[in-house]
Amino acid sequence: MIQRCRPESADRSGYFDRGIGVCERWLVFVNFISDMGPRPLGASLDRIDNDRGYEPGNCRWATPKQQARNRRSSRMITALGKTMSIAAWAEETGLTYATIQQRIYRLKWSDERAVTTPQAVSTPRRTENA
Repeated sequence: MIQRCRPESADRSGYFDRGIGVCERWLVFVNFISDMGPRPLGASLDRIDNDRGYEPGNCRWATPKQQARNRRSSRMITALGKTMSIAAWAEETGLTYATIQQRIYRLKWSDERAVTTPQAVSTPRRTENA
């Protein structure tokens, strides 16, 4: 956390150059642990809002799946009072990722409509022998 936010970091453009830093309190490890608690098995530190720094209220212990869905490149959709990635909405609604993506980008549906409209049931194609 501290290393990646320094100007000499290899990740400089993703952190330091974007103004992402570590709050002063967390520069002391015991304060960080006091605020975050011990790291759960299989989890790593994640910033909830990727445009803000490492600070209480903006960090959590997250699974690899949560981390993957919280990248800056993930398209976030807000519907039904929740903001989640397309992948998370697909999992929650049973719609396919491709369906939600197509509805938003190609059909220009609102986020809410894209995730609340049931997936159309396709009808089997007739073959020439049928």
